[in-house]
Amino acid sequence: MIKMKLKNEKTRYLLGLSGQNILYALVSSCFAYYLQFTVLVPAFWLGLILSSAKIFDAVKDPFIGAYINKSKYQLAEYLYRLPVPTAIVTVLCFAMNIYSDSNSPLKNALIIIYGFTVFILWEILFSFGDIPMISYPNVICPDEQSRVKLLALRPVGAMVCSLCCLVAQPAAFAVSDFLGGMQKDERNSFFIIALVFSLIGCFLYKLTVPKSRLALANKINSAEKQQYKYIFTNPLLRKIIIAGLFSSMNSLQGVVLPALVAFYFSGKNSSMTLLYTFLLGTGSFAGLVLAAFLVPVLSKKWGNTKSYVLCNLGSVIPNILIFVLYLGNKMSMNTFKNFSVMFILSLVSGAFLSLASNIRTLLIDDAVELEEKLSGRRPAALFFSFQTAIIKIQSGVSSLIASIGYVAIGFTSTQTARLNQLISDGFVPREKPEYTLLFTMLFFLFSVLPAVSAGLAVLPFVTCRDKRKCFFSKH
Repeated sequence: MIKMKLKNEKTRYLLGLSGQNILYALVSSCFAYYLQFTVLVPAFWLGLILSSAKIFDAVKDPFIGAYINKSKYQLAEYLYRLPVPTAIVTVLCFAMNIYSDSNSPLKNALIIIYGFTVFILWEILFSFGDIPMISYPNVICPDEQSRVKLLALRPVGAMVCSLCCLVAQPAAFAVSDFLGGMQKDERNSFFIIALVFSLIGCFLYKLTVPKSRLALANKINSAEKQQYKYIFTNPLLRKIIIAGLFSSMNSLQGVVLPALVAFYFSGKNSSMTLLYTFLLGTGSFAGLVLAAFLVPVLSKKWGNTKSYVLCNLGSVIPNILIFVLYLGNKMSMNTFKNFSVMFILSLVSGAFLSLASNIRTLLIDDAVELEEKLSGRRPAALFFSFQTAIIKIQSGVSSLIASIGYVAIGFTSTQTARLNQLISDGFVPREKPEYTLLFTMLFFLFSVLPAVSAGLAVLPFVTCRDKRKCFFSKH
């Protein structure tokens, strides 16, 4: 009877994780595109909104983790009460007016303020649910072996996230075409898709914790006021944080993929957008599928530290080769031969990066175990908050760098509107020399900078004991 109940709670956890990731996918994959290319917010303001909100959110995550650790509320209570407000704010992220030179300065300013405010609110609500979600296996799986197995299944939720990232934008384009294909129709279509997906995500997210669990769950928090000291005294956590900062550009592929697909490969055709997004996102999806099976194997064979290092290094060369391929075929990356090579390279690099991200979760669990040995405490919510903080730092920094790239080549909101009109008139942007600089920047952001970031991420885990030989660090 106890085993059946535990199995049911694990099933609920995976369903809830899937629902939460549906909400995350909508904002993480579509919001940047929606702001810049649908409601036409200038690149400067786009970068300011996304990067400042994400960096603020990443900084606050450890404070939220510490608050949850010493809160009078159980982890289960956060997961039970947050799905509905999170879903509502997710929909509000896609309820903006179009930014335009014909608007009054006040109206444009209010659009920017609204976008920043609703995004910050979404990030805060999501963090209050995400940190308990990633810490919850410590409640339902008190023994380490079953906890590692459940943490290794977290990619199930991320797979749902990837599928939503794949479907959401093409679905919005299809609805937009049905409504008439105008700029306001695309805006309305994103709102409709956000509403539908949020309803589904909220329903699944709400399944995470049964009401009966609220009365039975044990509090696993700590009233210790000095828990922040663990950030500095735990050697493994320090290295995880530094590696996360060094890997800040890893999210660039996800940030620029919607624009790269829509403008270079598909011409905003909904079916072609779906196809190319699926193919170029297959690497991450494959990594998530493999993670459920390979992460426990890699962890057992090589340990979490070495596995993390090798997976990061495995993504470097394929990413570099993507940019080299583009430089030799600037206007013909869509041909079967060139795209096949790009597909294989992105498959390999995406799979390695996805595995590395999931192995980092096990590293944080190792840090929690280490802290229990060092101090007798298990500040799980605080430690796991750094997994979410790292992801948000990567997203924020990547969004900022992408915006800097657009500004550096002088790609403004006015040029975005012209590019949209060019596609509406039936022209192919990649065949126009005036857009070569834009696409070179997109491919550079998509491939080279993530490669650099992955290479830097391994440095904290390598200890050089002398000038002739380097060893993987133990902690």
